[in-house]
Amino acid sequence: MKSTPTPTATQMDKPHPCDVCFQSKFCLPIALAPQEMGRIRDVIQATVRVHKGETLFSTGQAMAKIYSVHAGSFKSYVTSPDGREQIVGFHIPGELMGLEGLGQNTYFTDTVALEDSEVCEIDLRALETTTRDLPALQHQLHCIVGNKLVRAQQDQFSLGSMHADERLARFLLDLSERFKARGLSPDEFVLRMSREEIGSYLGLKLETVSRLMSKFHSAGLIHVAQRQIRITDRRALAELLQPQT
Repeated sequence: MKSTPTPTATQMDKPHPCDVCFQSKFCLPIALAPQEMGRIRDVIQATVRVHKGETLFSTGQAMAKIYSVHAGSFKSYVTSPDGREQIVGFHIPGELMGLEGLGQNTYFTDTVALEDSEVCEIDLRALETTTRDLPALQHQLHCIVGNKLVRAQQDQFSLGSMHADERLARFLLDLSERFKARGLSPDEFVLRMSREEIGSYLGLKLETVSRLMSKFHSAGLIHVAQRQIRITDRRALAELLQPQT
């Protein structure tokens, strides 16, 4: 098993960051009434800073925590027996990481920071205790897990049935919607992942991703400036995903 660098943990000072965190409306605290917010202190106990390229957790590592992205972004990947890496997810603020291991208390992916980032540690034992006492929190956790399963099914459908240009269009539109939900610009954003990493996630070669980026740019669907993306014709981009008659 790979050795995992130890991120720097910082105990949270009062008031609890969940009280003022913009991302809390996407995370576990969304389920809690104001009078119940004190219980989140038992669950989210520390913030962790993770430098670009640093591993947060590794495949096969015993699982004691899950993590919520507070700032920055991450990628998760699995490794085949012959050493090939397949990216299975990108994570932005407000999203939970590590949920795949809940059944066996073991992490099933390697998760690495795409930039200098920060996460909130969620202690599993405290979470289990608290969800028993707070059904709303338990329901929120079930919703998050269910949404991740739906996304995984959509990704599988994309890889199995969509053409290359459809996969890239869906990827860009999905990122756009996720940024929009967090109050960020849905039309202009930076791709923290490389084109090679996008290709790994979409099941495409690096050359294919680069060619399609140039094609979308030339067609006026997007404007590309290195990793800066501006969606210039959302309707035309979305039409790539519509059944052709």
